[in-house]
Amino acid sequence: MPVRVRVLVDNSAPLPTRLLPEYGFSALVEDVGAGVRILFDTGSSGLPLEHNLKLLGVDTASIDYVVLSHRHYDHTGGLRRFLELRGGKPVTVIAHEDLFTPSYARLKALGGSLADIGIPYTRAELESLGARFLLVRKPVRVTDSIVVSGEIPREWGPSHAWGMLRLSEGGLVEDNMRDDMALYIHTSGGLLAITGCGHAGVENIVENGLAQLGEERLYGVIGGLHLLGAPADRPPAVVKYLESKKPKVLAAMHCTGPLVQGVLAERLPNAYRLAGVGLEVEVE
Repeated sequence: MPVRVRVLVDNSAPLPTRLLPEYGFSALVEDVGAGVRILFDTGSSGLPLEHNLKLLGVDTASIDYVVLSHRHYDHTGGLRRFLELRGGKPVTVIAHEDLFTPSYARLKALGGSLADIGIPYTRAELESLGARFLLVRKPVRVTDSIVVSGEIPREWGPSHAWGMLRLSEGGLVEDNMRDDMALYIHTSGGLLAITGCGHAGVENIVENGLAQLGEERLYGVIGGLHLLGAPADRPPAVVKYLESKKPKVLAAMHCTGPLVQGVLAERLPNAYRLAGVGLEVEVE
């Protein structure tokens, strides 16, 4: 039976649609055979998420799990509205143990000023609305076909965490985003990886997924690759790596950056999908 992925929130709506975009990411992942629905990330505010779920005819109460890729607001900010829409019906929220660790960034676009980019809610606030947190570091198998990656080792390449900061005893220090997690889907054609921002680095995300699922082939990657503001040598290295894996589907969106998206579309024309709100991918 198939697994269906539908993008609910992204920065762009590249094709004519009544779905609303928003800076951030969210996807609905359905294991049709298991009858399980997973909301992977929630966008920034919850408003496009609410609108788009209603437009697609998806009842929030039908969603079995929420998985948060990492703690930044553009992936967690819609969680409160989602919980409110469920009317207090409990839902398991799978995330990394560092979900509530304060997170900051220095934004070049704002003259290098410091911005708070962490999850905008407290644990108690979300639990009062029905969130039942499962905070992990190790992988979690949700269905026979779908696994939450857990903390992703950085054994195959660099992380994509430039500009990210966290608090330590000595003040603000660089944040390597150890909480960044992916969703791994086993398909007949190999591994399909769903990323949020891809802070763990695409080489690490893919190679770890192949090892976890016992796969040799990459079927595809859907989500952000966080190449906006990347060092000049990273985008070419990422493109070269993805070319070497020969994916069937590549839908790079959100924080990937339009210039890199253009290069990926040119270099992997058979795999590249015009990505954004409303993208649907179904795999067996």
